[in-house]
Amino acid sequence: AAARHAPARRASRPQSWRVCHYSASQRRRMPGSSATLVPETGVQRDWEEREFAQSIQLGIKSLAQFLNEFENTTRTKLASLNSKIARLERRMTLVEATFDSVNQPPAATS
Repeated sequence: AAARHAPARRASRPQSWRVCHYSASQRRRMPGSSATLVPETGVQRDWEEREFAQSIQLGIKSLAQFLNEFENTTRTKLASLNSKIARLERRMTLVEATFDSVNQPPAATS
């Protein structure tokens, strides 16, 4: 009878270790392959960094939205102010013309 060989068992990893894939820039700094065993804290750190990046993106998006709304509101208010100033300038021109006509000496008749 032929003896069956049991398949060789790989050395087991601790439960707190997972396979983590790094970016190309991170791999350049590390010797070895792209898949490296790291403690689970590396995965947690990765998620924390992603959450931080998302919060930065959200902050930038909120800031851009605020600036766009501010620009629209300011543009509207400045347009309104511009029309009021134009109206005042027309009234001022009329008042000056009326004042000048009142202050002129009467024309001498011959």
